[in-house]
Amino acid sequence: MFRLSAVIALATTLLTASLAVPTQAAAAPIPVQVLSLTDLHGYLSETENLTIAGPAGTLPVGGAAYLKAHLDKLRAGKPNSFLIGSGDQFSGWPDYTQGFANEPTIEVLNEFGLDFDVAGNHEFDRELPFLQRMMSGACYGKAGFDTCFTDSRGRAFHGTDYSYHAANVVAAKTQRPVLPPYWIAQAGTARVGFIGLGFPGTPTETLSIEQSGLEFQGLVDAANRAAAELKAQGVNAIVVSMHEGGQQGGLFNDCKNPVGPIFDAARTMSPEIDVILGGHWHTAFNCMVPDPYGVPRPVLEASNHGRVLGEIKLALDPASGEVIRSATTATNHAVTKDVVPDPAVQKIVKYWMDKWAVRQRQPLAELDRDLDFSRTAESRTGNLVADLYRSEAAHPADGGADFALVPADLGVDVIAAGLKAGTVSFGAAWPVAGISPITTLALKGSVVEQILEQQWIPPAYGCSRLSSLAVSDQVRYTYDLGKPVGDRVDPAKVLIRGKRLKLDKTYRVATSAAMPLHGAQYGYPGFQQFTELNRAPRMGQEVFLNHLRRRQSITAPALGRVTAIPGTPPPVDGPFGPLKLLPQQEMKATATSQGSATNNPAAALDGSCTTMWHSNWSPHAPLPQYITLDLGRSRSLEALVYTPRQDASPNGRIFRYDVQVSADGIDYQSVATGNWDDTKPAKIARFPAGTTGRYVRLIGLEGGADYAAATELNIALAPGS
Repeated sequence: MFRLSAVIALATTLLTASLAVPTQAAAAPIPVQVLSLTDLHGYLSETENLTIAGPAGTLPVGGAAYLKAHLDKLRAGKPNSFLIGSGDQFSGWPDYTQGFANEPTIEVLNEFGLDFDVAGNHEFDRELPFLQRMMSGACYGKAGFDTCFTDSRGRAFHGTDYSYHAANVVAAKTQRPVLPPYWIAQAGTARVGFIGLGFPGTPTETLSIEQSGLEFQGLVDAANRAAAELKAQGVNAIVVSMHEGGQQGGLFNDCKNPVGPIFDAARTMSPEIDVILGGHWHTAFNCMVPDPYGVPRPVLEASNHGRVLGEIKLALDPASGEVIRSATTATNHAVTKDVVPDPAVQKIVKYWMDKWAVRQRQPLAELDRDLDFSRTAESRTGNLVADLYRSEAAHPADGGADFALVPADLGVDVIAAGLKAGTVSFGAAWPVAGISPITTLALKGSVVEQILEQQWIPPAYGCSRLSSLAVSDQVRYTYDLGKPVGDRVDPAKVLIRGKRLKLDKTYRVATSAAMPLHGAQYGYPGFQQFTELNRAPRMGQEVFLNHLRRRQSITAPALGRVTAIPGTPPPVDGPFGPLKLLPQQEMKATATSQGSATNNPAAALDGSCTTMWHSNWSPHAPLPQYITLDLGRSRSLEALVYTPRQDASPNGRIFRYDVQVSADGIDYQSVATGNWDDTKPAKIARFPAGTTGRYVRLIGLEGGADYAAATELNIALAPGS
């Protein structure tokens, strides 16, 4: 029976009952409480200084002990209470959790009494076997060094006390789910079905891989299929928890201008589904969205890092087990610090924090000389990491690698620091090689040459880039600084094992998993021109740490793999020809919103590739958003040059724009509209001849994830002005 039929039948029953003389009291509805937790990411410590905007101002929030106290308070006296996750609880970034293979997070989640979780994108950071290991407690690598640490109670790691679910993640060959699609819980005399949905975009995440043997299907079809299976088993109360979300323009309990995939899915998912919980977007909202029959149901996301707990209260008809929709309520609760923190969880967190402090002092190896590090030139750290990438990828099962090319300017993902000579501690070595998985690609020699050239990009009018590719010991090459960008590497002077690079030969190249997925966004589009891809099971960081542990005595590799021919490069006008740029220091910037103190409008006028203005994300300020430049006085104008966000994230890259000019800052006239692509290089909006004005406003009409951002803005003055 469809949900609409159930609603009509219930209304008819209630009407009939109101006209009849009651002979006995009707059975009371069965209360059910669903508590929602998402995107904890291992943020356990109460010292993280997390906040959230509340009705009366900014609230300090978070910390696992406070989270447990709020859970206990909400669950008190509730007979049918379930704690439901929406993914990305582990694979967090705090060192005290990541440094112990995320096992501290699992111990805390077990202490919370988590009943159900979804496999989000970060649960697949190390592929399906690692996720299965997190559930089973199996060891990975060397026990006590890589995984399987002793927990706060002196026990060996035993895995999760709950399971991970994903109805839409199937084996590509069999089309069968690789994880349980749902879980059925008993609530009094009724049953509640909880469906899990993974993030459909997981294969395109930086730490994931397309050729994993898994298929991540769409949300709606998978949810409807699972709901039909539950109905066939007589389960009439159904909750969907998905690792996909959206955003809105209000506070954490609001629903102002909601947009995003979760809302699109909520409008079309089977009306048999009563509740939809979301995650992944690190936002908070509390909405009631009509199902396809027009009956409202809650759609809720509970922020991230333990800032918020979601709560759904349901009433189940004891006869049918159906949810009485009119009695459903939903609330997001801020995890404030005005309660007594749970002492048991505090003890667990302190144990792991103390253990991390001790581990950082653990000696690993003796280093004969400094490992210097540079993002713009060859370095000993880069050489060692590249050698390890190539060695790890050389295993026959991974297809082997002829050599390695490892970007040195991607921060914590790949290479982030150097090391001093002498005794190397675990803490000093921890940040050197990043968390990106090691990946082997098949690349033509001609593409390899292109990638080497892509270490330089033409100046972006205030944001030029020189990066460095670390190369393994099989590679030697020379570049000429007297040549124009794009023509600095002579393939005849690129040697692989002492032989010239052959442009028509296919090489197997070890690199970061970020490159085949997001090479163009990082400034290396050549890496995306591969024909085969194999990923080693380990990340660069663990390979580096184990190398030190096993060798104990390390000789720093020599320099000399990359040789620069000094010279003065010819003048470069930039990608748009000669422009007369107004000095950025003569301008001031204001904006409709900003994401943080560092993402302020002035960051778009500082000449730095690493800073940017970004519209507000918490709460979300929906597009259109704009940034306005005050040029100091009226000027004759030729164009605006826009440098987009320079990291891998597309959030905020403006796709559709409107540029307006004003003489007084009050009345504006549009002088340029159009569309830009989603790439790093600078974009230009040219103005009609004779354009003048003191104020120039860039309006982001459409942008990545409904945000606007600008790394740099420049104004080109009209020739002769």
